[in-house]
Amino acid sequence: MIPKLIGVFLLTAALAHADGAARRETVEEAVRACIAAASVDDLPREGLTDYCLAAAAPAAGMAEGEAADAAPQGAVAIPFPGRAPASLVSAAAEATTKPWEITGALGFTLTDGNSESVTLTFTLDAKREWELWKLFMGVRILYAETESVESASEWIFLERLQRKLSERATIFQDLLVEHDEQEDLRYRIQFTVGYNRRLVKKENFELWGNVGGGVLHEEFFDESETEAIAQIGITFTWQITKNLKYEQILTFYPSLSEGGEFRMYWESVFTTPISDRFDLRLSIIDRYDSNPQPGIEENDLTIALSLAIKFTKPPPAPAK
Repeated sequence: MIPKLIGVFLLTAALAHADGAARRETVEEAVRACIAAASVDDLPREGLTDYCLAAAAPAAGMAEGEAADAAPQGAVAIPFPGRAPASLVSAAAEATTKPWEITGALGFTLTDGNSESVTLTFTLDAKREWELWKLFMGVRILYAETESVESASEWIFLERLQRKLSERATIFQDLLVEHDEQEDLRYRIQFTVGYNRRLVKKENFELWGNVGGGVLHEEFFDESETEAIAQIGITFTWQITKNLKYEQILTFYPSLSEGGEFRMYWESVFTTPISDRFDLRLSIIDRYDSNPQPGIEENDLTIALSLAIKFTKPPPAPAK
């Protein structure tokens, strides 16, 4: 029953956004990509807007006159006969596929004297964007020893695949896999799907909200459990200053099988660049379980200061 409901939910979300506004945004994005990809050898730049509009309109199911209203503001449109050259259309398509962006971060804390402790944190993130799809994968590892006794040993794998419906909406699939020695948790697998919508967009701030549902399976050393869950959350980025960026993920997972039980995942990251490839990062990860295993606290908080390195160079910003 649950998979059928999820399928109906995703189909309804997709149909709800297949409207004129979505097509207008598709045309505008295609025109921008086409103009950015063109070289001076193809056409005079003054005529690119008309050529790109002519190529983009049929793909979006719009008349050229209707598509003209979706042209980027400030673009110069001088009439030219015919369609955009195939080289421009293919170059524009390639421009919408971005290379992999891979970033790793390592944090290390050592104390000696009245107490001896070692804490090691490691994160690795990889993301890539296509014309309509976006993929993110991340690993979070924490290991700690206190007085030469292991006090923390856990890892988390996160994955999100998104399919664009418009500039303001996507559907998504999330996967979370987790292991925690101190919680006697062999593994936790959580699979959810849902709808993601942009709520606010400003020059230096962007906020998204998401809602969905799925299945959670937990395997402990002495028992296992499978249940249906809902998903409600927000993600946002805030460029506080030129050299300080803040990113946050906050997601609630209420149980649909056990009333009143829920889990929460909260991750906040402050980043400041040191050079083109190195950043200094402060990470806060808080996980809450309203019904933990006996002897385990409900709240699990990790704060780490780490050095991050970009293994791949991000694509250059488009020319204005």
